[in-house]
Amino acid sequence: FIRFPVETREDFRKFWQERMQPDPAARIGADWRKKLKRLRDEPIPFIVIADRWGGFFGPLRNLLGVEKLCTLFYDDPAFLEEMMDAEADFIIALTSGILDAVHIDAFAFWEDMAYNHAPLISPDMVRRYMLPRYRRVTDFLAGRGVKYAGVDCDGQVTSLIPVWLDAGLNFAYPFEAQAGMDVLEVRWNFGKELRIWGGVDKRALAADRPTIDAEIARLMPLIDEGGYIPHTDHSCPPDVPFDNYVYYMERLAAACGA
Repeated sequence: FIRFPVETREDFRKFWQERMQPDPAARIGADWRKKLKRLRDEPIPFIVIADRWGGFFGPLRNLLGVEKLCTLFYDDPAFLEEMMDAEADFIIALTSGILDAVHIDAFAFWEDMAYNHAPLISPDMVRRYMLPRYRRVTDFLAGRGVKYAGVDCDGQVTSLIPVWLDAGLNFAYPFEAQAGMDVLEVRWNFGKELRIWGGVDKRALAADRPTIDAEIARLMPLIDEGGYIPHTDHSCPPDVPFDNYVYYMERLAAACGA
C-alpha cells in the first residue's frame, strides 16, 4: 500500500471518469442481458447488492481512507457532496440499465460505516449529507417498481436505523451480535417496517450443537413473526467446523418449515 487513490478533487474526477462509467456491457460482459435474464428465471428473489461501490460512506472511505473522509464532513463539505452526488448518479444510471432488462426484487447499498459501539460519523451527519442521496435512489427504485431497498452495514448501527427508515430504506443486514445488535430488540424498537436479514450469532456456530440449538430457539419469535431472514451476522469465520455448519443449516431449515 502506497496511498489511497483519491486525495484531491482532481484525483476524484479523473478516477470517476476512468473507472466509474455505468456501462453494463463493460462491467458484466457483452451478453449481460442474457446473463441477467437467466438469473431472473431462477426461483429465488433477484437482489442487486451494490457491494463496495454503491453507497455514500463505504465506497468513499475506500477511495480516501477513513480519516480523510471523516474530516471532509467538516473541512470541505462541497467536495464531499460532489462525490456523493456522483455516486447517486452512477447508481441510478447503472441500475436503470439493469431494470430495462429485468425486474429487481430488492436493492442494497453497501456502507460498513460502524464499529462495535457506534457509527464512524454521527447520525446527524448521515441525515444531513447521506439521507438526501439515499432518497434520490430509493425514490427512483420505487418509481421503477422495486419494492425493497436496504443497506449492508456491519457494526453497531442502532442510531442509524431511524435515518435509514426516513431515507426510504426498509431492510438492513447483517446485525452483528458481537457489536451489540440484538435483532429481537431491533424488531421491538422499529417494528416490521424494517425487515431484518441476519442476526444469527456466528460465534454460536463455532461452539457446539447445544449452543446452535439455543441460538435458533432465541430467534424463533422473529422467524415465526416474519419479515425476517435468519442468516449469520457476517461471513462464517474459519473457526466454524464444517459439521457444525451443516447441523446449523439443517436445524435452521427445520425451524423455517423447509
